[in-house]
Amino acid sequence: MKRLEYALLIMAFSAALIIPATAQTEEFKSLEFGFSAEYPREMDIDLLPQDVTSGVEDPVVEFTSFGVMTILVGASENKGLSLERFSSRAESDYEASCENFEVMRSAVGDVNGVGSLEKEYLLEDESTAVLMRDVFLNGDDLIYHISCRAEQSSYRRADLLYFNCFIDSFKIFPIEEAVSGDWIQTAKPIWSSPALADLDGDGELEIVVGSNEGKLYVFNRDGSTVPGFPTTAEEPIRSSPAVADLDGDGKLDVVVGSDDDMLYAWNSLGGHLPGFPRLTSNDVGSSPAIGDLDGDGSPEIVVGSDDRGIYAFNGDGSPVCGFPLITSNSVLSSPAVADLDRDGTSEIVAGSAKMGTEIIAILLGLSTGQVYAADGRGYPLPRFPIDLPSPSLSDLSGSYIGYSSPILADLDGDGRLEIVIGAEDGLYALNLEGEDHGRFPRKTAGSLADSLMAAGDVDGDGKIELVAGATDGRLYLWTSDGSDYPGFPIQTGGYVKNVAMGDIDGDGQQEILGGSRDNRVHAWNLDGTEVSGFPKVALGDFDTTPAIGDLEGDGVLEMVAGSDDGRIYIWEISESFGDHRWPMIGQNLRHSGAVPG
Repeated sequence: MKRLEYALLIMAFSAALIIPATAQTEEFKSLEFGFSAEYPREMDIDLLPQDVTSGVEDPVVEFTSFGVMTILVGASENKGLSLERFSSRAESDYEASCENFEVMRSAVGDVNGVGSLEKEYLLEDESTAVLMRDVFLNGDDLIYHISCRAEQSSYRRADLLYFNCFIDSFKIFPIEEAVSGDWIQTAKPIWSSPALADLDGDGELEIVVGSNEGKLYVFNRDGSTVPGFPTTAEEPIRSSPAVADLDGDGKLDVVVGSDDDMLYAWNSLGGHLPGFPRLTSNDVGSSPAIGDLDGDGSPEIVVGSDDRGIYAFNGDGSPVCGFPLITSNSVLSSPAVADLDRDGTSEIVAGSAKMGTEIIAILLGLSTGQVYAADGRGYPLPRFPIDLPSPSLSDLSGSYIGYSSPILADLDGDGRLEIVIGAEDGLYALNLEGEDHGRFPRKTAGSLADSLMAAGDVDGDGKIELVAGATDGRLYLWTSDGSDYPGFPIQTGGYVKNVAMGDIDGDGQQEILGGSRDNRVHAWNLDGTEVSGFPKVALGDFDTTPAIGDLEGDGVLEMVAGSDDGRIYIWEISESFGDHRWPMIGQNLRHSGAVPG
């Protein structure tokens, strides 16, 4: 299938009617680019766009409406190219993607004081015809490329209602924020979220974190390494470390997975615990959870693997009887461990995926999400696994689950825990019978398949709220029954993949902290405004959940996060703070994934 036909596949399943909608103006920025534009509130946004027809060299945001029209925005280094020369490179890609290509119009002008070159194109294949209106703008160091696209039959209406407004409102602005805080430099990106734990018993919290160079670091607040660390795996450590006393010696140990197919466990001196590492059959990007599965008072470790298994090991490294539990696909999701039904024993919950069941899903190779729940012996709970909705002709997004990990919380106050998990099409909340809770599922315009969420009582009303960032740049906050929290969702301008929460200013309410794909860690108040002193800026994106804690016990709250620039950042953020309902990935050092009850 030609690339143009593939790009228009969704359009073939959509109505041609375009309906005008209420507009809003938002900013989109990173350390590399910055712009604002007006667009309809109902438009879908993707901050991780893939331009399947090529032409837009460095896409940063994609806007779509009703599957009929698309606006792509790219930001590329200038490299001394004129706008005409730059546009010719896009035209070469367009021409290669279709059977007939024509440049229909070319005009030099300006957009809000910035020099521009505007062109219109026709791209045709046997069964499709697309009109494109591309605008190239000269920023200081960047060339911005706006590509507006619609089927020929819909183009005039799309141009009138959407394209004109978007282009006329497009404004470039400089990025003036500077990198702040202290940092520790490592050799490769940090995709492992930090844990803050007193590993050496000195009364202060150390920073425990993995690296894509395959090392597990333990740092003091001043950046020095704790004796015995870093330890080394053979491949990257994307998994986030969990911390607990695994061998009963009264000292904390660290357990983490690696892309070398191993689950590692080290003691506080950096030595391997007896029985570790443990081998699986594929990468262990899932983060381990620690809990007492059999009620014997000793901890077990639960982790997923790309080999489709959910593994459980005793503290001495021996497998727990009944494991691994084999699922239908890779287990990227990190397990949660808690007593779901309050019967005195812990259960395990994790997300996975399988091939969709609808014909269109099978033809296109699209997956649907699955939620697994098992007891401490590896037996699935009644009615589990639960299959989430399959991609279908009316909804191609489906419910795929990637790295999104379950949260266990008593949402209705009945004493039993519900299972909350993000998927490609939104947020799901299930009871132990596998039924939808309250107003769930809540559909989102952007994907939650890889989003790591947080939960807790944010406003002191005794009820649990749920927070997650989606690939459309929106930050969602829901009440326990699935209703939107007042003022949410908000548009952040970046994909806030990892969230935490804590009372960082001592006002009795939880602020929402988020590591984002816009080179920033943000903090928001419950009215959707940014907390004073935020965002915190880095040289790379944040693919990790920030952790908060008083590292030195001096009454100063620090925030720690790892970045794609290979740095572990440490910021002093407050001298007046309260309690923290979700201060790190997995809620606590054991990564139980459960809201304390």
